This record gives sequence, structure tokens and C-alpha cells, in this order.
Amino acid sequence: MSRLVRVGWAGGGSPVYLRCLFTPRFTGDLLISYLSPLFAVLIGIVHAGLAPVIVVGDVKPNLVLVAVVIVTCLAGFLPGIIWAFVAGLIANLLVGEPLGSIPIMLLIVSAIVAGGGQVFGGLVWIYPIVAVVAASIVADIGSLFISQLVTDAVAALPPLNILLAAAVLNGVIVALLLYPARSLVRRYASHEAPAW
Repeated sequence: MSRLVRVGWAGGGSPVYLRCLFTPRFTGDLLISYLSPLFAVLIGIVHAGLAPVIVVGDVKPNLVLVAVVIVTCLAGFLPGIIWAFVAGLIANLLVGEPLGSIPIMLLIVSAIVAGGGQVFGGLVWIYPIVAVVAASIVADIGSLFISQLVTDAVAALPPLNILLAAAVLNGVIVALLLYPARSLVRRYASHEAPAW
């Protein structure tokens, strides 16, 4: 989107305009882009504080994974990997996982979700839910694999019903948060033209 930007004044007092493809706007969009990593830090802290306490049907939600999938689906790959790294690192520093395991898995998940969004992104109400279910399974199996690499203890794969229950729980959380998240994106990032 191009717009005219006043760059100065001509000799007769009339303004001189230049057509620019990108101009910074200070109407809130720039503020949101600077606040995005801070929101990711907040999500990492909330995940470290609440996720061990919240137990639904013998499984715990992965709030950081849910946030990363929502941000990747709604805002794209670059914000998704920023959220994956920042929120994952904060959550990793505050919980007892091997250092770096959460950000690595979230970066992989963000790449998978962004790649799938290129193919299935037209399914705007279904894809984020399916993506978080698949991403939850990938992240849980990947975290167990990294845990086995780092520690000497042999960790067995948890039962399939626990993996699926955690994935379904994360999918339900995304289904509940999808409409409010889309409303926020429409309100604060209206200068971009999303696919939906």
C-alpha cells in the first residue's frame, strides 16, 4: 500500500509530497509490534505459573504452544518464531525442562504451522484448531526425545491416550481463544490484509 508523505516545503510555500511504499504509522500498529515480545514474555510467565496447577482430565495444557500457534496462524511466520523463542525461553527458564528444549520445539512447531498455513490457511476457523492438535503431539514427542538425549534416564513414551488428551485440551483452548484473537488482530493490525 503506497501513500503520499509530505517531505518538505517548496519555495512558494506549497508542500512537497513523495510517494512511499512504506511509512511508519504511530496509530498503535508500531506500539503493538514493540509490545509483542513483551506479551510473549507474559505468556511464558503465565505458562510457568499456571500450567503446572491447571489439570483437566489428568493432563496439563501447554499455554505457550497455544499462544505460538495462534500468533503464527493469525500474524504469520516471523511473529510466530519471535513468540516461540521469547515465550519458550522464558517458560524454559522458569520450569524444570532441559535448557533450550521448549524454544527448540516451539520453533519447529511454528515452522510446521506456518508451512501448513500456506497450504491449508484458507480454512480459517478449522486450521488453527487442527494445527494445535498436531503441534501438541509433535511438541510432546519432541520434548521427550530431547529429554532422553540430555539425561541418562530412559524415559518411556507416555500412553497415547495422554498425548491425545493433551492435544484435544490444547485444541479446545484454541477454539475458545480464536474469536477473541481474531478480533484483536482486526482491531490493532488493520493495515495488513489477512487471508481471512
